[in-house]
Amino acid sequence: MTCTHPKYELPNDPHAKYRYDSAMKHVEAAKAAGKSSEEIHAIFKRVMEFDPKNIDAIPNDEAHAKYRSAMVHMQKALANGKSVEEAHEIFEKVKNSTGTCCHCHE
Repeated sequence: MTCTHPKYELPNDPHAKYRYDSAMKHVEAAKAAGKSSEEIHAIFKRVMEFDPKNIDAIPNDEAHAKYRSAMVHMQKALANGKSVEEAHEIFEKVKNSTGTCCHCHE
């Protein structure tokens, strides 16, 4: 049985598209792992409802390590008075890092 979906309307916030793209990656991984339709829908919903201020909600596993680290660094940057643009730049640097440079002290 194939599950058909109505067109998903993105929430009106600046990060909705990124969460949607991430949710779809998680959905594909769940499908490949043989998860049930109910499990897949729950994963999609959890990713779409993610609160970036809740670091503890990010799985603490190898697959999410760079994302978790990037979120921690971004939050620290904001807490230390960096602008939103600077914090996003730090997030991207950490998320895309190879582990050979350090921005921890910025």
